[in-house]
Amino acid sequence: MTRQSSAPNEHQMERNATMINLDCLFYPKSIAVIGASPDVVRDRGGFFNCFKDKYKGKLFAVNPKYDDIKGVPCCPKITDIKEPIDYALIVLPRDRVPQALDECVTAGVKYVLVFSSGFSEAGEKDLEQQLIDILKKGPTRMIGPNCIGIHAPENGVLFYPSLPMEAQGDIAYFSQSGGHALNFLVRGVSSGLEFNKVVSVGNQADLKIEDFMEYFAKDEKIKFICGYVEDIKQGERFKKLARHIVLDKKKPLVIWKGGRSDDGARATMSHTGAIAVPTKIWDSVMEQLGVINAETQIEMLDILVCLKHGFKPQGLNALISVAGGGSSVELTDAVSTSGLSVPTLSAEIQEKIGATISRVNTSTANPVDLGMFGFDPKIFVATALEGEKDPNIDLVVLCQYPEMVRAMAREFWDYIETTMSDGLKDLKKPAVMVIPRLLHNNPELEAIRAGFTAKLAAVNIAAFPNAERPARAAYKINKYINFMKNHGITI
Repeated sequence: MTRQSSAPNEHQMERNATMINLDCLFYPKSIAVIGASPDVVRDRGGFFNCFKDKYKGKLFAVNPKYDDIKGVPCCPKITDIKEPIDYALIVLPRDRVPQALDECVTAGVKYVLVFSSGFSEAGEKDLEQQLIDILKKGPTRMIGPNCIGIHAPENGVLFYPSLPMEAQGDIAYFSQSGGHALNFLVRGVSSGLEFNKVVSVGNQADLKIEDFMEYFAKDEKIKFICGYVEDIKQGERFKKLARHIVLDKKKPLVIWKGGRSDDGARATMSHTGAIAVPTKIWDSVMEQLGVINAETQIEMLDILVCLKHGFKPQGLNALISVAGGGSSVELTDAVSTSGLSVPTLSAEIQEKIGATISRVNTSTANPVDLGMFGFDPKIFVATALEGEKDPNIDLVVLCQYPEMVRAMAREFWDYIETTMSDGLKDLKKPAVMVIPRLLHNNPELEAIRAGFTAKLAAVNIAAFPNAERPARAAYKINKYINFMKNHGITI
């Protein structure tokens, strides 16, 4: 028999409260997987087998077919578990979800993830409403349906066993897409970002994006908040929370909105049942809120990478330095079409840069074309340090070609790499390095690029494969900086 609440309105009143303590969700002491299987292929989502390897708390399996799974106790129903459960995952076919959720409410489970899809996003609004009605019987809260739940590495609650859990991280990420939750997490980790908490919210039938925004805002471990959204369920609350995060908590809020095109907006309807906000309206509102408005997943990644490295340009005037006239033109076009400017350096600065290089096949004006001297690490570093002194320069865009250096002077690359990274740490203005990928599918060169990128990261210089990406990030970050300045906040 399903347990009935002694006070019919009590749980509904609590459900409508603005602040929800999600500690038991992100730091669960016990987890149950309903529909767990010893077969990795049949273990929908791979949750059970991942938790078996990584989770630090008590793990239970729920499946009437087994007494235990790989040494983990297995019960026919969650109501048979004699211990309190903080987090339960329902990984069953859609039609079996209501009964399983009802049993979770009866058992007093604090948080439930409904992994299964086929609800409002598939036109089955009545079936999703059935889940909401079940939740009204008790204090249980639900993520989903149609999502993959949480990733909280501190406690070993991971999407995949191969994801790192050693670094605690300071980034929180919410996503309306399970695929984007995982893909962006993997992309971010491989780019040097460290995540503290990630949540895939799906259809938001119960817990909403706003609930997680509020929790992340309060979490002192979190310094950056980002998200992928297709629509907003609680518009006024979202706006208040965004301003609170940006202005009161001074945490950069980076959001990528899906469905920016007409066709993309139509696609969101079949994905999460979202009714997308028109792009022009969305962009205008985000600008008013101080949200850093990313237009693609890659742009959101680049913005966060730049912010993590302290790349906060106070203006949009760039110094460009590279070896090669054609490359200098290419980089200038790239940054200019992305919203930056490339002003001519002062005569005094040009004279100092030109003192160490030939005046043939070079240019000191900006972009600075060092010609073959650009492969001399000491000249390359000195040029950057001198060029940034020009008061009209706000940021530095550098470019190096490891493949060309290795081809011309293979034995000197380690010296060049170390000399450049050690010298560039003395830059006072925000800087990025462009490392174009000339050769593909070459493991040795991939390792060289990765090594160079790591050394640059150690001195807070982010590296990118082209100039457009950091230029667009610089433009968006500068807009955020100006917003904060207009509100009396210097960052």
